[in-house]
Amino acid sequence: MSALPVSVVVDTNFLTVPVQLGIDIFSEAESVIERQVRFVVLQSVVSEIDRRIAIGRRSSPHFRVARELVNRCEIVETPQDIQSMPVDDQLLEYASRVKGVLATNDRRLRQRARSLGVPVLMIRGRKRVVLEGTLL
Repeated sequence: MSALPVSVVVDTNFLTVPVQLGIDIFSEAESVIERQVRFVVLQSVVSEIDRRIAIGRRSSPHFRVARELVNRCEIVETPQDIQSMPVDDQLLEYASRVKGVLATNDRRLRQRARSLGVPVLMIRGRKRVVLEGTLL
């Protein structure tokens, strides 16, 4: 085990997966990374989840579970210099700054992360978490 934990920066849609697929994203991520993991959620992601719950559409049960899962993560204040960016850009910038891993199933966001050299955790085959890229 490495002395420093790997920061896994979690996107909203990654937190909705457990309800949809019945996967324990936390234990799966830890077993794939094979190092101590620090799950991080930006405050802007928490706000996004809260907004989706407040709207109260059919998908809100997924977001209610996502909001509960946030409690298993460290909530980090979004750095001031990136707060005006779209949330996806904030996630990419933060993951890059902390030399972390981005956890997302959003195809476009995964592609952008990979092009920037940011490793990505994603769900493959509706049942397992995989890592694209290399940890430093």
